[in-house]
Amino acid sequence: MSAVCNKALSLSAEDLRDKKRLAQTAGTEQTAATGELCRALELAERGDGLAGAAVYAAAARDRLVGAARLLGEVADILATGGFSQETAEWYRKLDYDRLYRSGVGLGEVPHAAELWQVFALRAATGGPLGICHDLRDRTVAVAALIDEWLARAEGPEALAALPRIQSAMADLAAYAQIVAFANKVEPRDPAWLVPQGAVA
Repeated sequence: MSAVCNKALSLSAEDLRDKKRLAQTAGTEQTAATGELCRALELAERGDGLAGAAVYAAAARDRLVGAARLLGEVADILATGGFSQETAEWYRKLDYDRLYRSGVGLGEVPHAAELWQVFALRAATGGPLGICHDLRDRTVAVAALIDEWLARAEGPEALAALPRIQSAMADLAAYAQIVAFANKVEPRDPAWLVPQGAVA
């Protein structure tokens, strides 16, 4: 979210550096968590026992908890910046449907129209800070889901419950990809606004 935040919000140079570093580290942790979870699923599906899978699942949870903490720090920084009426209006009038089609066409946005609509609503009403809160909340939710699974990993239903976590992690990764693509749009660029007279 660095490009958007740098122009959409009034932040000091130091805050911008800190925000960029924290956001990048959070993204790295989310990616690493995906890898840990994939390893857990691989072990579980091979029938190597759920004990090994639980070790990797716990590592994924810990990485997500760390990512959520970092995103919380990003949100704290964003909350200190000023959000002009002009910028808020731009987020409200952004042509999110056209942006989605463009992203899908470029292969940079997954075919996830429902998830995109959630993102668009959050962006239109809360701008970068709203998006950051949403990404953090989603990260926390997946970590909680894994934690819930770990508490009953030795039960008979444990193997059958893993696909739910896999789906949640896939949604989180897709949402992060959506945010990354939307961040490439130049803030307040009129080319991406809904044309005057068109129904938004």
